[in-house]
Amino acid sequence: MDLYEAVKPHPLGCIISFDVVPGSSRLAVPSGFNLWRKSIEAHLTEEPSRGRANRQLTEELAKTLNIAQQKVEVLSGHKNARKLLLVKGMAKEEVVSALEQKMKC
Repeated sequence: MDLYEAVKPHPLGCIISFDVVPGSSRLAVPSGFNLWRKSIEAHLTEEPSRGRANRQLTEELAKTLNIAQQKVEVLSGHKNARKLLLVKGMAKEEVVSALEQKMKC
């Protein structure tokens, strides 16, 4: 598993590729790594209606990275299971390290 492939640098911070499973019985952000798509998997308990799943994803990612939710933004995939999220103010290495720590738990 190489999370570095799912996280790309950006002038404002970094971009993370996610594959989301909404309406899951368990909440896990991150829940794994998709080697084929080179993206991080996330299981969300919220259904994909009225932006609830996107909100839950940004909230949980912000908690994992120990940053304010306002620093996490959905760039694309608002109505899709494949999403790109912008994390403002964090370097790629910091994000990957925090995600790896969470996945070890």
